[in-house]
Amino acid sequence: MTTKPSERIVVFVTPAQKLAISKTADTLGISVSELMRRAVLNFNATSEQIKVAGIVDRLRAPKAPDPLNAALKSVAEKAAAREARAAAASATKRAAQARIASQAQSEEEIEPDTDQGDDASLTDDTRSER
Repeated sequence: MTTKPSERIVVFVTPAQKLAISKTADTLGISVSELMRRAVLNFNATSEQIKVAGIVDRLRAPKAPDPLNAALKSVAEKAAAREARAAAASATKRAAQARIASQAQSEEEIEPDTDQGDDASLTDDTRSER
């Protein structure tokens, strides 16, 4: 005397798992429900296929950005931007200092050296008397 199944168990699976289960059921020539009943009663029969389906699902799943990698990338980008700003400011400062030094040097070349230690109005005779 066989008892017709009358109770329902809802099992959520991924699309890859459902495909693996359906293909197995088709290969065996039985329904998915019958396959699931047999699989539960003889768990080792389909466990490898279920494991493979799980691996396939994980491989196909979209990769969520890793929060730690995102944070590290953000810190690195900010540090690089800060270093670039500091380098630009340093280069600007050096250029301004070089410009000022160049202007000072050209002004020295233009100005006559009036500090001779003697009064220019004195004659050679007066200088020798000192």
